[in-house]
Amino acid sequence: MVLFGDIAAISFAYYLAFLLRFDFAIPPQQAYNFLATWPVVLILRLASFYYFGLYKGIWRYASMADLTAMFKGIIASQLFIVATILFIKHGGFPRSVLIIDPVFSLIFIGGIRFAIRATRHLRYKEDAAGTSRMLIFGAGDLGEALLRDIQRNPAGHRVVGFLDDNALKHGRSIHGVPVLGGRDKIAEVIKKKEVDEVLVAVNHSRGRLITDLMAVYSAAGSPRKVEFKTLPTMNELISKTRLAPDIRKIDVTDLMHRRIVDINMGLVKAGVKDKTILVTGAGGTIGGELARQICALKPGKVILLENHNTALFYIDKELRERGYGGIIVTVPGDIRDESLLKNLFAQYKPAWVLHAAAHKHVGLMEDNPQEAVKNNTLGTYILAKTAAAYNTERFLYISTDKAVRPTSVMGASKRLGEMALRSLNGNGTKFMSVRFGNVLGSSGSVVKIFQEQILNGGPVTVTHPDVIRYFMTTEEAVSLVLNACALGEGGEIFVLNMGEPVKILDLARNMIVLNGLVPDKDIEIKFTGLKPGEKMYEELFREGDIRKNTGHNEIFAAVPSEAGAGLTDAHRDELQQLAAQADIKVMLAKIKELIPAYTGWPRKSGEKNEAKPRGIEARPRETEKEAE
Repeated sequence: MVLFGDIAAISFAYYLAFLLRFDFAIPPQQAYNFLATWPVVLILRLASFYYFGLYKGIWRYASMADLTAMFKGIIASQLFIVATILFIKHGGFPRSVLIIDPVFSLIFIGGIRFAIRATRHLRYKEDAAGTSRMLIFGAGDLGEALLRDIQRNPAGHRVVGFLDDNALKHGRSIHGVPVLGGRDKIAEVIKKKEVDEVLVAVNHSRGRLITDLMAVYSAAGSPRKVEFKTLPTMNELISKTRLAPDIRKIDVTDLMHRRIVDINMGLVKAGVKDKTILVTGAGGTIGGELARQICALKPGKVILLENHNTALFYIDKELRERGYGGIIVTVPGDIRDESLLKNLFAQYKPAWVLHAAAHKHVGLMEDNPQEAVKNNTLGTYILAKTAAAYNTERFLYISTDKAVRPTSVMGASKRLGEMALRSLNGNGTKFMSVRFGNVLGSSGSVVKIFQEQILNGGPVTVTHPDVIRYFMTTEEAVSLVLNACALGEGGEIFVLNMGEPVKILDLARNMIVLNGLVPDKDIEIKFTGLKPGEKMYEELFREGDIRKNTGHNEIFAAVPSEAGAGLTDAHRDELQQLAAQADIKVMLAKIKELIPAYTGWPRKSGEKNEAKPRGIEARPRETEKEAE
């Protein structure tokens, strides 16, 4: 059909060129010239089109590439046509026809092809009734490509407008869809255009943008409920956490103000290949992800140590289903069980120990400091001493940002664990600690608590309007932890680059919006006050700490101001004795003695634990030169 259409278009264009040349009254001699040369024009034109692939395209998807091929075909064929006709007809042939003809040929041939594409939209156009009205933020290449795809295959969607922060695009349109303004117009446009979905179509800086859009929408108090959506990032597609580039709902990870981090696992893979790795707390969020990522790097064996039998059962089941049954060893047990540890190290001789087992819930540990010290400090000491006795190569301790100027028992017990490793360093085993903030989706995390509260109809409880926290995804945190372990030379306290902190109140509001509800209308937000041990701001460095670069952009080493301070055998024995007593005051007093920066003791009625935020870039300026 396209071929016959081209024959008709080429013939008509050639005939029309003669008509125009002779004012629609072609003399008999020129009519003879037309009939004599028409087969030449037709054959050369079609042959050129075939050569340039014009009959291989699917014309419902006609594009600029097809137009370019068409232009090349007409130019190339015209050169041969001119040469042939002037050779046959030495004189008496109107030269202007050879100029007019290719212009009409391009118009008619192109018209046929793009008419096919245009009519496809009419054939597949759905009734606007019952479709979801969509607003796209991002009038760039990604937004334009998305609009074209929706216009070709509506699938129940209709794009009613664009928003974009580039003021030069405001008032313009893309494929007939107007650009209505910037992010400040979102609430107004949603109401005016009766929007059902807002789709964020940008390739970078997505976290901050999404939170700003949701904040503007929420602050406007719009009664219209909308669903916020986005597209998978390239990182998600490459890692196959998203199987297709489909529109998806925005999730909590999109709200984090983090850029995509490129993590090279080559150094880690070389370090663990064919070796035995021990992971403690393997049934937890961090321990489980450590096990998953280590198993994928072809170690000799991976020992999973966990005192929670149910959690151990599920991580064992998952790893076996993934095909790692031949390399995993599951051990139900406690890091404080010295006989178990000695048997374990004697039998398997682990080269790396990744110590994630811990009591981590701040509120619970405030009321049970003895248990926090027994597990997080003394358990770490026992495990580390056993590792040193059996010549383990590397020992990495998962600490926390709460260990920096600790206000909570949990943070203090983790700081004591860091000190325990410092006292053992230098005995052949490379002992390292790594600090980072909250992990999205971990058990007991604020994200899970908020989601449960929203599903139950509220209220969503926030301790204080100004509380901020650092967040990372589990996968990213664990990848950086493993890189830190491979980089370490012994004695370091590594700090992960946590990016920008997130205001917990904003997180709560945005999670409510994500569920299609309106904050303070559908779901109440209730402030409960800071709990004992909680800070307003978490810190990554202290005033006296020096940041040292490690060669990895996302991992830093903190040199504590009390360099050399460690936890001796005498300290350990005293803590063991105090942990056996019922009175928590003597334990808290001892913690204060060992960690002068600990501010949780003595406790004062109504006291709030506050700290000035000190992130990756917040450090004393005079230490930068020394750090480099």
